[in-house]
Amino acid sequence: MKVTINIVIGCLMTFVVSSCLSYGAEDIIDSDKNEMTNVTYTYRFFYNDTIKKGTANEEIQNDRVCEVIFTKDDFSKIEVEGRSGFSTTISHNINCVQKTGPQGSVTKAQLYEMFKEKIAAEGLSRLVVYVSIPDAAVVAPIEGSPRFGAPGDFSKDRFYCVRAANGDKKEYIIRTIKGF
Repeated sequence: MKVTINIVIGCLMTFVVSSCLSYGAEDIIDSDKNEMTNVTYTYRFFYNDTIKKGTANEEIQNDRVCEVIFTKDDFSKIEVEGRSGFSTTISHNINCVQKTGPQGSVTKAQLYEMFKEKIAAEGLSRLVVYVSIPDAAVVAPIEGSPRFGAPGDFSKDRFYCVRAANGDKKEYIIRTIKGF
């Protein structure tokens, strides 16, 4: 009896879950959408922190990740040699520092000072960049540009190709301007 109830429940769950996936969903199999619409810049670095400092439960955490999300002072569309794209002037302030995880002895102000030293030395050479593209489209670096989502050098113009689901392609330029 228990097996029969489990089978009936499993069939009902399959019907409920699968039916909501197709109801009202847009058909993107042959989509021609290949637009890049946004660019986001971040910088990540490791630091060590002490959690519950001075207590019996004190714990040193090595290699915590601090992420700094840059502000965009100017974000404008550009056209260069037949390629659409974006020119973005980025800057930072203490509010750009993202501190996550358990609160430790390292403050947001200390992280910001660490970041300023690192970014002064590295400039735009280790930025982590993300872009927004349509569902079912893919983006690929061209002409030696770094991949999105991993640290890369954006100190010069970078080029990417966005391919829609139906195969239509469009090339983009990403120009990053240091505003700090």
